[in-house]
Amino acid sequence: MPNWDVSPTQDYLLQDGRPFFYLADTAWAAFSNLSIADWARYLAYRKMQGFTAMQISILPITHDTSMGPGNVDPFLPDADGNWDFNRYNEDYFAKAETMVQMTVDQGLVPVLGILWCSYVPGTRCSQNSPVASAMPFDAMQAYAGYAAKRFKPYNPMFFISGDTHFESPEEEPYYMAALEAVKAVCPDALLTMHLSPRGDLPRSFMDVVDFYMYQSGHHAEHLDRPYLFGEKFSAYPVKRPIVNSEPPYEGHGRVGERTRFNAFDIRKATWQSLLSGAKMGVTYGAHGVWSFHHRGLNFLNAHRSFEPFSWDEALTLPGAWDVGFAKWLFETYNLFETEPASILRNEDPEIRAAASPDHSIVAVYVPYTFDLDLDLDLTGYDCIQIDLTSRRIITPEVQTGPQSRVGMLRFNADSLFLARRD
Repeated sequence: MPNWDVSPTQDYLLQDGRPFFYLADTAWAAFSNLSIADWARYLAYRKMQGFTAMQISILPITHDTSMGPGNVDPFLPDADGNWDFNRYNEDYFAKAETMVQMTVDQGLVPVLGILWCSYVPGTRCSQNSPVASAMPFDAMQAYAGYAAKRFKPYNPMFFISGDTHFESPEEEPYYMAALEAVKAVCPDALLTMHLSPRGDLPRSFMDVVDFYMYQSGHHAEHLDRPYLFGEKFSAYPVKRPIVNSEPPYEGHGRVGERTRFNAFDIRKATWQSLLSGAKMGVTYGAHGVWSFHHRGLNFLNAHRSFEPFSWDEALTLPGAWDVGFAKWLFETYNLFETEPASILRNEDPEIRAAASPDHSIVAVYVPYTFDLDLDLDLTGYDCIQIDLTSRRIITPEVQTGPQSRVGMLRFNADSLFLARRD
């Protein structure tokens, strides 16, 4: 089992002492909605693409899921047919444990969610749930300890909350009690909180989590959140590694429009996050994979998110290869050592730049084709520019001096400019 730590700079993870790029897929509904055989096929495909982690909700996301006769419930029913939160469905948890073992066998890190917001009273998620999902406090504490014991042998990370923005007075005490229950069983596990785009982490949680997750979300009118949230979480009073744990899902409807997010949107959110302070890694999502939708199932949120692709169709969407390529570039150019840098003379905030402290490594993401003006003398640097649509490596036209200019690409594509000097 790997040993986990946080880097001395407190902004990325170390696995057995080496920098670890957290490239996760959102596999929220795997335990309830996917068969063991399909899970094996899914894991092999994502492993091939370079993923390193799997984000899974231990319990079903009841208010926002694909429902059908094959769904498996985590709790046994009471006399009225509702879930009895004190009686665990052994078949459900045995299957979940097998799937976590398969994840570890593929060399992938299980990142397991304890309480999605639908299990906390007073939240929009529990109020919109088609089943009575809000747990009594005592049952919640017992369940959190049970889940930690069940999955401890697989050395998982845990996110305690799911999609929360602390709208209910019950949320903070519920999540803190769950965190303490998990920590008592798994004292060495890395813990975090998964927030909604409207969520801000209370100071009490900043002091006890190991890294920060933010969600830039799926709204058409908030496409600046990947970099704005990277900056916001970087300014928290307690420094932690940061990951954008839910950029827009590829194929998901742009909430507020009648269009779907595509591979370009995923690349843009990925690089804007990584170069704006969230350099622990990034999470990918495909609309259909996160819910493990099967054609013909009833998806509860189609009016907002659009009908999902079948999970095996969504699995092959091209954006997953782009995030795998981002991981390769990040590791190859050792961008772990970079931090957001004020070297841009361009006024467009969507162009994001990062550099190592001595400026020996420079990375700039350019979402559209522009001349790139830098307050940096690039004399003596080896410079390349990568067309991220085709992954072609380009030798850019660079005018050096106290202020350098990188000429616009002759391709209509988003790109990553990389410069290194000894």
